[in-house]
Amino acid sequence: MSGAGEGAIVLRAADRGADLTWTTGEAARVAAARPRSGLMLEARNLSRAVGGRVVVDDVSVQVRPGEILAVVGPSGAGKSSFLRLLNRLDEPTGGTVLLDGEDYRTIPPRDLRRRVGMVMQTAWLLPGTVAANIGFGPRQRGENLAAAEVAALLERVGLPGYVDRDVGNLSGGEAQRVSVARTLANAPDALLLDEPTSALDEASARGVEELVVGLVDERRVPCVIVTHNKAQAARIATRVMVMAAGKPVEIGPAREVLHDC
Repeated sequence: MSGAGEGAIVLRAADRGADLTWTTGEAARVAAARPRSGLMLEARNLSRAVGGRVVVDDVSVQVRPGEILAVVGPSGAGKSSFLRLLNRLDEPTGGTVLLDGEDYRTIPPRDLRRRVGMVMQTAWLLPGTVAANIGFGPRQRGENLAAAEVAALLERVGLPGYVDRDVGNLSGGEAQRVSVARTLANAPDALLLDEPTSALDEASARGVEELVVGLVDERRVPCVIVTHNKAQAARIATRVMVMAAGKPVEIGPAREVLHDC
């Protein structure tokens, strides 16, 4: 591990020195500004049992385009387990997820995880430059992002001029913004966030919150965020789902649900 800021982990990878060839196509094709019409993300009777213990129990919820659903509840309630089922990082033992009406079990896992992007609690970054990290996903599909696209993504997440910066020199907040930009480089249809600000200071956390709200509204993607912070949920969520013992115990508008908590 290098000297990355708190909340960032730099991964050692065999392709550390991979050559990046940035295409010089028209700058008009800028991923960060691409308009979206939006689609629906739906969990339908979603369940998971591990070793006879039910960790997610019959969850059904729809998340509309441009909506942020915050999932809250006590530790061990199944919040992160539910989130991991939404892009098949874990396999459900019951029910399924629909992406704009399409059963996600019919979508190849790599395609699914591109379409349903996830930002983790800790920014897991590859050694090298910020640009190399942002181009990682497209590069796995044999594509190269134009330099203008990389620059536009960084501008959108509030990191202009960071293209050539080494990730080992980023603060925790900066690393999390790079993680968001890397997810956006895949042009996801839905966005999942697992405690994305829990390792950040208050100022950095508020910056990431504002970024997420702006991106969800701009791109009209459904978004699910797991958070232990009810104040954060109240600031950014459209609706809130409270979980306990793997089950949703309340779902509704953020102000109404959190008023009862």
